Order: sequence, then C-alpha cells, then structure tokens
Amino acid sequence: MARQQAASSMLAVALIVASIPTAVDSIGVCYGVVGNNLPSRSDVVQLYRSRGITGMRIYFPDRQALDALRGSGIALILDTGNDDDVLARLASSASTAASWVQTNVRPYYPAVNMKYIAVGNEVQGAAAQARILPAMRNLDAALAAAGLGGSIKVSTSVRFDAVASSFPPSSGVFAQGYMADVARYLAGTGAPLLANVYPYFAYRGNPRDISLGYATFRPGSTTVRDGGNGLTYTNLFDAMVDAVVAALEKAGAPNVRVVVSESGWPSAGGFAASVDNARSYNQGLIDHVGRGTPKRPGAALETFIFAMFNENQKGGDPTERNFGLFYPNKQPVYPIRFIEVWAVIVLGERSMAAAAAAAAAPPFFSGFDMALLLGVLAAILARAASVGVCYGTSGDNLPPASTVVGMLRENGFTVVRLYWPDPAALAALAGTGIKVVVGAPNDVLPALATSESAAAAWVRQNIQAHPLVTFRYVVVGNEVPAGETAHLVPAMENVHAALAAAGLGHVKVTTAISQGTIAVHLPPSAGEFTAEALSFMGYVVAFLERTRAPLLANLYPYFVYTNTLGMDMSFALFTSPGTVVQDGDYGYQNLFDATVDALHTAVAKLGGGRVRVVVSETGWPTAGGAAASVENAMTYNQNLVRHVRQGTPRRPTRRVEAYVFAMFNEDLKEAGVEQNWGLFYPNMDRVYPITFGA
Repeated sequence: MARQQAASSMLAVALIVASIPTAVDSIGVCYGVVGNNLPSRSDVVQLYRSRGITGMRIYFPDRQALDALRGSGIALILDTGNDDDVLARLASSASTAASWVQTNVRPYYPAVNMKYIAVGNEVQGAAAQARILPAMRNLDAALAAAGLGGSIKVSTSVRFDAVASSFPPSSGVFAQGYMADVARYLAGTGAPLLANVYPYFAYRGNPRDISLGYATFRPGSTTVRDGGNGLTYTNLFDAMVDAVVAALEKAGAPNVRVVVSESGWPSAGGFAASVDNARSYNQGLIDHVGRGTPKRPGAALETFIFAMFNENQKGGDPTERNFGLFYPNKQPVYPIRFIEVWAVIVLGERSMAAAAAAAAAPPFFSGFDMALLLGVLAAILARAASVGVCYGTSGDNLPPASTVVGMLRENGFTVVRLYWPDPAALAALAGTGIKVVVGAPNDVLPALATSESAAAAWVRQNIQAHPLVTFRYVVVGNEVPAGETAHLVPAMENVHAALAAAGLGHVKVTTAISQGTIAVHLPPSAGEFTAEALSFMGYVVAFLERTRAPLLANLYPYFVYTNTLGMDMSFALFTSPGTVVQDGDYGYQNLFDATVDALHTAVAKLGGGRVRVVVSETGWPTAGGAAASVENAMTYNQNLVRHVRQGTPRRPTRRVEAYVFAMFNEDLKEAGVEQNWGLFYPNMDRVYPITFGA
C-alpha cells in the first residue's frame, strides 16, 4: 500500500509503541499436515523462524517435525493424537504411558522445547472423555519417572462448547462433569487448560446480536458490560476466554491459566470468511493478547493461531480448508506481522538484529520505517527499568509500606524483593502489577523441610492469601548457614509441591546464595564452588534444572574489590576503559560480568547448564568502610542500571536480572557498611542522584 512516508511511518511507530504490553508469552501457530502439497518439515520450521513465530502446535508425535525442531527454540504443544485406541491405552496402562514418553519425548527433549502435552483435542463422547484424566495422570507419572516432572506440563485441549452459558462471561460454567475433575487436577499440577476459542463460529451462528467489528478486534465497535462482574468487553475473544476463566473458578480451580490452543478466522469458504476479515482478526489477536483480558488484566495470554497453511485434504465445511496464514507455496495469504516488539523491550532476550530481521521481512516495513522503529526501540530500551530493588525493613524510622510502594512506582521499579512475607507490604503491592520476589526466611526452613502440611500452610497464608499480588519467585532461605543447609532442598521441594497443589506452579521456587559460596572468580572459566558449598549445591542445582527455576545469588563486587590486594577500582565500578581480564575468547571489562559468568561456570559443572543466574542483591555502600562513598555508590549503581540489559560475555543476548541492595539505609543493621547501602534515606530523600531507567 502506498503511504506518505514520513507522516505514516511516525504514526505506525507511535501505534506500535503505544500498544506494547508489559509482558507476553509467545504467539504460536498450529501446524496441521492434512494436505498433499505442503512444504517439507524442515522448510516449515525455517518459515516459523524467519517470520518470528516462536510457538508451534502439532497434532501427533510427527517424528520428522520433531527432528526439524531440534535446536530451534520454538516452544511446542505436542498432542497425543485423538485416536480412541491411543487414549484408551494411555488411560488404562501406566506402562503404555511410560513407553509413549520414552518414544516421543525422551529422544527429543530438551533439544526440542516441549512445553505442553495435549491429551486429546476436542474429545467428544462420554466414554472417550472419561479417559482423558486417567491418561493425563499416567503421562504425568511417566514424565516424573523419566526425570521430567514439572518440566513439561500435561493438559487437554477442549472445544469452546465445553463451557455452557458463556454469556455474559461471568456465567461461564463447564457443561460436562468430567471437566471439573480435569480443572482441579490441573490446579494440582500447575498446568494450564488448553482451550480452542473461535469468535468466528460464535459470530457466524449469531450475526444478528454479535457485530463483525466486535468479533474481529476492529476499534470503535460494540462494547459489552457484564452485569455479573462489572467488567466491560470490547471484543468477543476476551469475553469467550473470560467465560472459560469463570468456569474454572466455579470448578474450584481459580488459579489455573488458560492457554488458547487454537484461534483463527477463515479467509474463504463460508459466511464472513474473507481475506479482509481473517487479516483483521488474526492481526488484532497478535496485537492484543499481551494485554490479558478484563478478568485477568496484564496477564499475557499464550495463544496459538490456527493454522499455518491452507490444508487441501481437510473435510467438512469448506472454511476448514481456508484457515491458513500461508499457502502451501509459503506465500502469505495476506500481510500479517508476527514481530514481537515487546520481547525485545521487556524480556531483553532477543537481539535487535533478530528483531530487525523479523520486522524487515516483506511486506511489513520499509527501510525508513525499520530505521525509525529501531531508533524508537533503542530509546525505549534506554529508558526501561532494568533492575529491581531489595526492600529491607531493619529500621525503626522507615516509611509505611504503602508509601514505599508509591516510591517504587514513581521510580519505575517493576520488581521488588521482600525478605519475608510482610503482610503490610503485600497488601500495598496488591493490584500494582509490580512483581514480587518473596522470601521464606531461614528460621522457617526446618518446618518447611520436615512437614508437607507446614509448607502447604505457609503457601496458603503467605501466597494464596494475596491473589492480587504478582509473585515471581519464592526464595527459600537467604545465604543459609553451612550447618542448616540440610533443610534447604527438602524445604524447596515441599514449597514447590504446595504451590503446584494450589494451582500456582508458575511461581518458581529457588534460594539465594552468598558470594562466599564461589571459590574461584577469576578467570570466569575456572569458576567453581567452595568445598563446603559443594556439599549441598549439587542438590540445589538439580532441583533448579528440573523445575526450570533460576539460581539467585547475592553478588557484591564491592567486597571482592576490598578483599583483593592490587585490584583497580575501575574494574569494580564499571569504569575500566578496556578489557581487564581476557578469558579465552571472552574479554571482561568489569568485575560484575566476571562474577556472574564464574557462577554460570560453577553451576554448569554441576549439571545446571540451563539454570539462569539472577543477581538477587548487589550494590555499593556510601559510608562505613574502605572505598564506601556516595560518589562510588552512585557510580556503581548507575552503571549497573545501564549495563545489565547487555548480558555478559558468555551470555551476551540474555539480560541479567538484578536487584539493587537496598531501598533504604537501615539503622537497626550492624554498624558500618551494613547500615549504608540505601538508595534512599528513611525520610524518602535520595542519598544521591540516580536514574533507574537510564
């Protein structure tokens, strides 16, 4: 389409930036193969990657597709298939389920990023539906026996008519009794419910009462108010998803996530099936899902578009052959943009080059548009807050929690670490969208380790009691002393199980270790744990690797510098003009990166190659010890904020999640440097000027 370049480009970029959500899961696309003219599996995977599509669903264990997916990073929903015999055998035989996992999962995972296993798709008939839950249980047990428990979630994919009385959304309830049992089981495992949601069919069935604009995300169309919950809906998709959420709540599973495992609009073959409507719906869907729904605002909705290709051998209604985004010759049926701008901005795990490549794929952006867009992205990256802050309360003169939360928001902090589940702080954080890292203090570890019921009670009292708080991690113990580490992993296991049973399996369980557990910092390739730390860290790393949780580490270049004779302070303050430590192919210009990568090395030696390191404390004191000054603290922390989004030499594209210690100077801590780490005085004045999003 011809455009007036400057004005239109500015408008396009403005619209993109304005629509960036705060977080998002992948938009995936369903890959069906009911056609005799489709590209090879390897060509299809390459098409996904070239178009920036980061999720795929396949409807049976297609070995050619699984082989092609190796190393792609594409997140996968793997269906068991709908064959009655397959479901019957998985439901009735634990050994069959074990064999299925050994044949279809173990040879591919983790090279193939399997995320969910779908036990059946839109299973119909009471006899077949009765097999779903036993099959899910057997597959979960088989995955656990294979050492994959918790790594791959088992669910089922339901048709939308599994929900009865879906309007208004608050009236949603499951139509069949078996679904309540499935929902409660999912709550216990932390798995989502997969739901196929098609506004197209709802609109086609009732065009008199549903407007086309409301069904296809067209702005300025109908709005619908739900008198049952007081929420307002501007599109049919949200209303349908929230009806599923309401049904889950009524089934006693309010914390189970919904993953939209199919959604789309046909481009031909029936009523309202046109290229224009299909493009409007699918582009609107891609642009919308990162915002969540009125019932769950801000909670990005993982969604899979149906389907990748028009499939010429599908039967039934002619529309079934026309849901594809692409023709079999790999040409798009209509222009559509998959680029996930938010992933660059928020997660920092895609390179700008990758974003550029995805966005530049014709016919999406001109060269002028691309330069302008990347400039805007760079500016946003420069402003985005890259760090969280530790909120300690060891002071008798600190402001109330509600005031502190206001300060967090004013200063652009989107994550905060609490060292214990402070009820006042959690109440103040409710509904703010600020992510919370909450500690289970060292003194509760013995109880959590020895009693599953104590862990369940802790989760109930401190996590479930705050449904409007966005919990990120539960940190079981902070720098646990050597004599108490025997309780550590058992406590982590029990809390992990309690969260899963409460339907909160997405909240990761971890622990925070001290810098003192690292025996060798330099060179980073020689990084290893102390002999004392090795006595328990192997178990910790194995737990984190299995549950895909990060390792939290309190890392302080300040202490390394003050305890290392002859080290140049510029290496510790991010101010060295060039490489200080050359470690093989990796050059280190600052001590922070070197310490993080030394820890990566140490963790990898214990089998934790996939375990991410989160720097749960770091900072520089302003007084009370050697090199402790306002100037040095300002230099370190400001440079930290600017630096962490770049990653480390060993992991250059993965932003380092880091938390500055601490929010306040705390007067009840030990005299000396311990009282002087704060960014703010207790009267809320800054200790020094700093820009947290710089």
